[in-house]
Amino acid sequence: MHENNPSPYTKKQWLIAVRSLENEFDIQFEKIQVKDQVKKLFFNYVGLHHFSSEACIALYYRLFFYSTLLLVQIIESEGFEIEDFFLNDLQPVYLSSVARSVEAKDSLELEDVLKNINLSLKVLIYDFIENRAPGGGKKKGG
Repeated sequence: MHENNPSPYTKKQWLIAVRSLENEFDIQFEKIQVKDQVKKLFFNYVGLHHFSSEACIALYYRLFFYSTLLLVQIIESEGFEIEDFFLNDLQPVYLSSVARSVEAKDSLELEDVLKNINLSLKVLIYDFIENRAPGGGKKKGG
């Protein structure tokens, strides 16, 4: 696995992507709840595909967005509510990821690699909207 011994290129792209999320959205890596998983996935994908810098930033943003939504879904499926979490608060990160991916010279390769995550994101977003929609959603008590 590449995450155990990342190349200098992968390490450099990691630092660029982390700095970009901090600068653009004021989200520090240290405050990400699933940071170890995000880093491992990033190192694996970049190590295997040697994406461009723009694609690496798009990848990092997408992994952050996906991991955060997945964590919220898991927590809420256990019966806990996270009332301060709103999808709209993180949507700009996702939209920036998509925009950066479109601009990347290796966009098609990146989106092909992310196709399973993209499909899962569609389901997560749909479930999230359905479960939090006024008058619908959250099923209590089974």
